[in-house]
Amino acid sequence: MNHHGWKRTLVGLILVLVVFWMIPILSPVHQAEAATYTSVVSDVVDGDTIHLQTPVLGSTTVRLVSIDTPETNYNGQNQGHHAYDASNYLKQLLPPGTPVTIETDVEEKDSYGRVLGHVWKGNLDVNKEILRQGHAVTYYIYPNMKYFEEYRAAMLEAKQAGRGIWNPADPLTELPFEFRLRIGGRQPDKYVGDYYTKTYVDPADYPQIPVENRVFFWTEADAQSAGYTRDNGGTTGPVLINEVLPAPNTAYTKEFVELYNPSDSPVNIGGYIIDDIVGGGSSPYTIPAGTTIPAHGYWVWETNNYFNNTGDDVTLKDPSGKVVDQYTYSSTAYDASWYRNPDGGNWSSTQDSTPTKGASNQ
Repeated sequence: MNHHGWKRTLVGLILVLVVFWMIPILSPVHQAEAATYTSVVSDVVDGDTIHLQTPVLGSTTVRLVSIDTPETNYNGQNQGHHAYDASNYLKQLLPPGTPVTIETDVEEKDSYGRVLGHVWKGNLDVNKEILRQGHAVTYYIYPNMKYFEEYRAAMLEAKQAGRGIWNPADPLTELPFEFRLRIGGRQPDKYVGDYYTKTYVDPADYPQIPVENRVFFWTEADAQSAGYTRDNGGTTGPVLINEVLPAPNTAYTKEFVELYNPSDSPVNIGGYIIDDIVGGGSSPYTIPAGTTIPAHGYWVWETNNYFNNTGDDVTLKDPSGKVVDQYTYSSTAYDASWYRNPDGGNWSSTQDSTPTKGASNQ
């Protein structure tokens, strides 16, 4: 082989070595996106917290991330049997000595030093299973967003089946974070976004976002950096949901949803869709073609057995399927309505015992 041939061979060998040298440099990127650690369960603290026999990231405490179960002991108070049901279920699922894999997200630990983890028992995602059995609600705090749609679907399955905290005969009356705020004498302090509309509201306005769509942000800057924009009052279309009566009894024989047109011109709402839970729940209702709402006027849809008394969403979509307005309530009284005050304004914090179907809410 001549001198030039040896040079070409040497260059080729160097290139091969460089390629193989780069492979282990690139592979840890994927590991960082889904870090996993193995350990063994020592004991269960409550429905969403466990202790480990051997530390992970320097801690033996794991807070099951992105879910929230009723409190068994918060400042000496608890949320009743739903809290103990969740705790007992987790104790049954993870008895002492159970091998587990802890999968972390972007932020691996919280301010208390606890590991924030998705707990796997073999191929079973324990966090997701607790949601599916109706012992928890989703509780996503940005930037830990892993498995959002899977967890949301599991919670909606439990909600629609009436399992656990969603049992219509014995529902959980206060979400865990609401309970903690009340017992602690605090006001809401996290901005709340809608995962699907990518809008956010101030901390005190969190009820405007459906429970299953909520993403919590520590700061407004976090919400904006995540691509969320401030909600413009709950609607992106020319009409909006103005009043809802979910539970007729004696004074009313039907449920109703009132739409309002705040503009100075009539609006054709033919093809608009009224729904409850997007992608689940009752069948959507399509408003007949040619239906119009006059300027500053109302249109009412009446129905039966459509909305849940223990909490539901009321959703309005345009003919393309885009959500233009949505309201969520956690419970309801009979013959009373949730309403905007004034028409087209902010939603009331209490119900109206004298609903104004098809008329001004003022």
